[in-house]
Amino acid sequence: MSGDIKRGRLARWLAFALLVASNAAARDQMTVQIMAQESIPPKWLIEGGPPHGLCPEILEAIERLEPQLKFSGFDRGRSLLVIENALQTGRVSAACGLLDSPRRQSVAIRLRVPLYDVKHKLAAAADDLQVVNNFDDLVRLKPLVNTARGSAYILQLKALGIAVDDSTGDSIVNLRKILHGHGRYTYMNELSLRYFIQAGRLEDKLRILPAVFNQEPVYFWVSRKADPALAPVIERALARLKANGELARIYERWSRPR
Repeated sequence: MSGDIKRGRLARWLAFALLVASNAAARDQMTVQIMAQESIPPKWLIEGGPPHGLCPEILEAIERLEPQLKFSGFDRGRSLLVIENALQTGRVSAACGLLDSPRRQSVAIRLRVPLYDVKHKLAAAADDLQVVNNFDDLVRLKPLVNTARGSAYILQLKALGIAVDDSTGDSIVNLRKILHGHGRYTYMNELSLRYFIQAGRLEDKLRILPAVFNQEPVYFWVSRKADPALAPVIERALARLKANGELARIYERWSRPR
């Protein structure tokens, strides 16, 4: 009888210990609200199934290293302006793969580890053979340049005196504007330009100019309204992913023609 009592007490103690551990784990869980960015594949691909692309894969890699984190809310694309406003108000806790800008610095913490570099290029009509090697050439031509609404480089283009149409966040629309004579060029990162031209079957209608106008890193951002414990946890995970080469491998997978 005494053995049965001991086993019963042990079972109750184990059940209690599991409950305590479960409650502690639940308290430690952090749901991180994050928005997908519209019209910027392959960074975000959110049509026709579960979200995938560069950023969703980076989020999954972070979750594997820090299982107490659970990223949520990126089921549909939003404009950069909406994302920035959500960071400001705390409606989202984080953002993935954004360039540095004064506006973003004011509403969020830029984590130190760069995710990858983007190269900004121009797309033009296939029969437009004008050579453009740098910003000086572009300024001399005085073209209208289409680019996505809210992009961090719009102010740079306008400061150079370049006319910019940033009336839409839809990058496919911006590319098709060239074909309809509205704007001579579309300015965007090379990775997305290649994706859109291939996806839209525009290879015989548009070309990407070889010149790289700017190359700069994109970063992970954490809202200044988020839990102060969040940024160090994500920073720690990103540092490990950088050190073991996983960030580079993720970028390489998504930079190949698909």
